[in-house]
Amino acid sequence: MARPSEYENLLKVGSFKEAASSKESVKQFMQNAQELLAASKVGLGASPQFLLAYEGMFNVVMAVLEFHEVRPGDAGGHRSTAIGRVAADLGLAPAKQSALIRLHDARNRVTYRKPVPPVTNSDADAMRSILDDMHSAARALIGSL
Repeated sequence: MARPSEYENLLKVGSFKEAASSKESVKQFMQNAQELLAASKVGLGASPQFLLAYEGMFNVVMAVLEFHEVRPGDAGGHRSTAIGRVAADLGLAPAKQSALIRLHDARNRVTYRKPVPPVTNSDADAMRSILDDMHSAARALIGSL
């Protein structure tokens, strides 16, 4: 399967790098995402649920990138570029794409600037819903490996 042209353009500007792809690795990313989605539904507080769902979403992103034989580049913003590109390619609804950008920014604040995650149950629910949508769409794209 040919890579989408947007991926080629992101390779040219250094936002993505070429990467080897293996069915086993893509499968493992997808399995991780499924397990993190399930774990995010367990009766934990908002912060752990949010962080589990976020990591699950990023495993979906990595699965799709590896499926297309690329990985995020090393420049600043590489993760947000990858997340945005994959979310759009998987057909995530525009409102959910906007929410994902906001939630990614919240995750960055939590990870890099504040010791206590400033997330709500609503944030955790939104992140879980986004993960669920992206995981389903990625399964359709990748198929059964």
